[in-house]
This record gives sequence, C-alpha cells and structure tokens, in this order.
Amino acid sequence: MKVDELYGIYSFPQVHQMISTVSGKLAKDKNWVALIEATFPMGSMTGAPKKKVLELIERYERTKRGLFSGAVGYVTPGGDFDFNVVIRSILYNQSNQYLSFQTGSGITFYSQAETEYEECLLKAKAIKKVLEG
Repeated sequence: MKVDELYGIYSFPQVHQMISTVSGKLAKDKNWVALIEATFPMGSMTGAPKKKVLELIERYERTKRGLFSGAVGYVTPGGDFDFNVVIRSILYNQSNQYLSFQTGSGITFYSQAETEYEECLLKAKAIKKVLEG
C-alpha cells in the first residue's frame, strides 16, 4: 500500500475538502466485496475507531443514514470497480412524495458544537438554494 496524495486541499464553491489518496494491491485471497466491507463507510464520515463510532451512530442518531455516506458505483465483469461517497445529495421517494437531504461534520474531541453546526448549514446552503428556486 502507498499514499499517492496526503492531505490535498481542494476548494469548491461551498466547502474546502481535504483529500488523501491511497492505493494498493488486494490480497489474492480477498475480492472486491471484502475491500468495500473493510473501507465503507469511510472514516471521514464516521470517525475513529470506526467500529465503536458505528455503534454510537446506531444508538444516537435519530434517523437512519440510508444512502447518505454510503457508496454508489459499478463493478465490471473483469472485477474493476469505482465507487464514490454519497454526500450533498437530494433523495426523492416517489411513493411518499418525500424529498430529503442530509449533512454532517466530522466530530472530534476538539470540536465545538456551534462551529460544527455552522459547518452543516454551510454544506446545506447550495442544496437549499436549488430547492428554494
């Protein structure tokens, strides 16, 4: 395994995003499903240690994340695949005619509740702008 890019900073209209890229070879006794199971949901959406945080998310979050912070992608017959994280997305349930979106922030020991809340509002700003017309 190697780190191709560590802490790259990318600016977008609503947020600045820190991105690291890691690459490696899958062990011969593992398949792509094992890789996805081990890496999703990614730590930047859950926190660390991931197993404990997932337990806390299940206990304390009032709504299920559903597709939010999950992955969407494809797998070719040859085993190549590409997935991305579902964030800042609008979900529509046609049966119930229900539209929703979620935002969040990475809570750490040093987080301040007010700034984390403001970050969530900033992330939601572009979606709200589209919905308000």
